[in-house]
Amino acid sequence: MSQPTIRLLTAQNGTEYQRLRLESLQVNPEAFLSSYDTESKLHDSAFVDHLDWAYHPPAYGYFGIFIEEQLVGYLQASKNYLEKQDHIASLHNLYISKAHRHQGLASQLIEHVTQLLREKAGVERVFLSCTAKNQVAYKLYRKHGFHRIGVKARAIKWNDQYDDEVEMVKLLVMGP
Repeated sequence: MSQPTIRLLTAQNGTEYQRLRLESLQVNPEAFLSSYDTESKLHDSAFVDHLDWAYHPPAYGYFGIFIEEQLVGYLQASKNYLEKQDHIASLHNLYISKAHRHQGLASQLIEHVTQLLREKAGVERVFLSCTAKNQVAYKLYRKHGFHRIGVKARAIKWNDQYDDEVEMVKLLVMGP
């Protein structure tokens, strides 16, 4: 098997992204705030538009991880466009296809994207959140230097069940 490659997704990746996004909502519905029922009804162009909207090289947008040119995972990096928060970014929507898990691909994505944010965009802090019940994600983020800074109690309600949202941060630049 060839080495995985990571690159920003563009409109040309719309079909691949759509396939993987819908898979993520079926395989791990508890991990995302949207649902398969909602997104499967969207027109194909909505997925292309979403990639275009998020695309801000070199460090912002959806990053895809590819094995032999097949998209097998993604992670979104976004920024706040308020000038007083130009030093922070957020990560969202991490997903690795079920067939490609337990190979370190999620770790490669997290490391690649946080390094780009620090080196190319001058980001000092990266925020993310995950559901409290998603201990696999929580442990992965802790392994990569994120620490818990708060909890939004009962922030998620799905199928009449509540879950908390755990807020996390990673400091990319140590300062005063």
